[in-house]
Amino acid sequence: MTWDLQTTHSKLSAGLPDGETVNLRGAITLDNGDVLNLELLRERKFGDTGGVAAGSYTLQLSDRWYVVQSLAFGAGGENWSILRSDTQLSRKWLSQGQLVTSAAVYGAALHRNRSEAGMRLAMAWYLPAPVVLESGVVLNISQPRNRFSYMPFASMTVGREGAAYFSLRVASGTEAYQSIGARSELVDFRSTSVMATGRVWLGQRWGLSAQAERYSNPSYKRHTLGVGVFLTF
Repeated sequence: MTWDLQTTHSKLSAGLPDGETVNLRGAITLDNGDVLNLELLRERKFGDTGGVAAGSYTLQLSDRWYVVQSLAFGAGGENWSILRSDTQLSRKWLSQGQLVTSAAVYGAALHRNRSEAGMRLAMAWYLPAPVVLESGVVLNISQPRNRFSYMPFASMTVGREGAAYFSLRVASGTEAYQSIGARSELVDFRSTSVMATGRVWLGQRWGLSAQAERYSNPSYKRHTLGVGVFLTF
């Protein structure tokens, strides 16, 4: 069982208010290899305060196949989905299962009779270095007006569990809608996110984490810094 507690602070340009998050995550590995994940998020964004309660279950179908089912419930305004469901199917390939492909579908209900639906395709390659390379794309259709958006991404993780690891993730594509205040929103725009995260074990059962992100679109830029602590039982 591992619990992570992290807080972040975001600074925005264009006169937009700062943002903050407090996030608690738990991962429980069961005797049969299945994994239960739980998450609570409290967030201040664009002047509104809301949050999310979420859970997911990873079911091992065989030594090669597994499925992940997630549910999230949000409250607080237009920046949080009222309900979101994700279903992911993954398969391990090659002699030691070091290549993993995943396909996920999702749907979300939002405020003002809005909704989102789409799919996520990804491939991860576990190298012996130890390095993990991942790439993929999120394809999304938002209602109203069937607005299509796509977000390709790529990431690299270096390090080992129990010692330290560091990740760099880049995503650049389009977004359909984003609420930035009372009845104010961005529609059909491009955005780019670059995020670096790190995790260092300071003892056998605990350690510290950190993250930094730079997000930009044609209307504003956001810089985020975060720190956290994790415990393993």
